Amino acid sequence: MPFLAKKDNAWRRFAMKAFYKEVAVDLSDAQDGSNVKYIRKPRLTKMILILIAVAIVIVLATIPLNTSTRVRWNWTYFFKQFAAMLSPNPRRTVDSAGWWSFAWQSFAVGIRTPLVNAQPFLHIFCINFVGTVIGCLLSVPVYYLCAHNVNHNKGLRIAVKIFNDILRCIPMFILCVIFGLIFGNGVALPCILAIALFTLGIMYQMMYEYLETLNMKPFESMRSCGANNLQAVALGLHPEVKPMFFAYAIYVLEINIRASVVLSYVGLTSTYMNALQTYIENNYLDYIGAMLVPLFIVVATLQIISNTLVRRLK
Repeated sequence: MPFLAKKDNAWRRFAMKAFYKEVAVDLSDAQDGSNVKYIRKPRLTKMILILIAVAIVIVLATIPLNTSTRVRWNWTYFFKQFAAMLSPNPRRTVDSAGWWSFAWQSFAVGIRTPLVNAQPFLHIFCINFVGTVIGCLLSVPVYYLCAHNVNHNKGLRIAVKIFNDILRCIPMFILCVIFGLIFGNGVALPCILAIALFTLGIMYQMMYEYLETLNMKPFESMRSCGANNLQAVALGLHPEVKPMFFAYAIYVLEINIRASVVLSYVGLTSTYMNALQTYIENNYLDYIGAMLVPLFIVVATLQIISNTLVRRLK
């Protein structure tokens, strides 16, 4: 093949022949073959191998399953349970006014029932909000240091990436346990720190990958005018980065809210998520539905705010 050099080893020549093919392209105006160029075009071999590997993984993953059990779709039971979640129970919420009253109490006042005594949803929201804000602020210098088009110091860039990759490998509940051992259980500080580090890991990964796709001409123009790196970043890159930063920050806040059940590992046993889990275990469907309404409204509101911010800041 024209694109294979003689100095290439046997494995490279085999790989190039297996995954690529040469295509002759006539670039002459008369199309008479006087200016023929050969270009490299990928074969379907790579895609076929990927599909085979995925199929093998799926087959291996299904081996431990009990394939003799037939799957039965019980849609009637599902819709009955769903309707029960949105309907008051005569023994607990009594009527629709009691159902909505319990939804409001679970959101803003607190849950006070014979089975559960828990903080409202706003309590867990505030913990997640503070931890997310701290994590997002900590991620700002980190993702700039990780972007190769901003930070040209390869050693520093690799060191920061390795640290953050290790940080992202640690689940949030492990972080909760670690900070609970350091600062003690039953207080909000370990929860906030665990959420902040978890947020840092996600924001760094998404933002530095976005940074590396940006047009660097404004940044380079600022540098050519005598600005230092910090000034060039603030004036040349930050206006374009800001909309995605807020969008990703709200997205991470949604993730943290949904993952708040792990906060029980540091002694916050009277949280909104723990109360929801208790009602699920006891099959209190009306309470479950009333508690999910505030969660749905908050997540939907955050999504609307995110879309609005991105549209206004661009």
